[in-house]
Amino acid sequence: MSLILALTAAAAAFTSPGQEPSDWRQIDDTDGYHTALDLSSIEGPRSARTARTVSVSADPTELTGYVILSLVVDCAAQTLGAYHAAFFDADGQMLMDGEAPVEPEPVSEEGGTLTLARAVCDGEAPASPGFGSAQAYAQSIRASAGS
Repeated sequence: MSLILALTAAAAAFTSPGQEPSDWRQIDDTDGYHTALDLSSIEGPRSARTARTVSVSADPTELTGYVILSLVVDCAAQTLGAYHAAFFDADGQMLMDGEAPVEPEPVSEEGGTLTLARAVCDGEAPASPGFGSAQAYAQSIRASAGS
């Protein structure tokens, strides 16, 4: 019986989004937002590789929490688009969650997506420190901004 309870607890921890092991690395800090990529979320074929990013506003009055986007990247076509968004408050409580279909756009250095595409498509992990959760990353941005 204790084996079944242990397996059930392990499965619940594994499937719970708040408990998934993550490796969030900062990839961009332009346009007033800091963005990190969860390296552990990258999967799928090169034509439709998926990954998650978290964005935190540099201005805490603009967006007090953070947003996690689920993206799809076509490595050959060098395009990316979002298909899901989840908004969280500063304490990590989900405020809103749903589909966010965004038409694929070209990857570009000017748009701040080149580093993301290189990490997702070519495995070029950013040299930035890793964070175990999107919330920990957001809190570090807020702490460095003094808010």
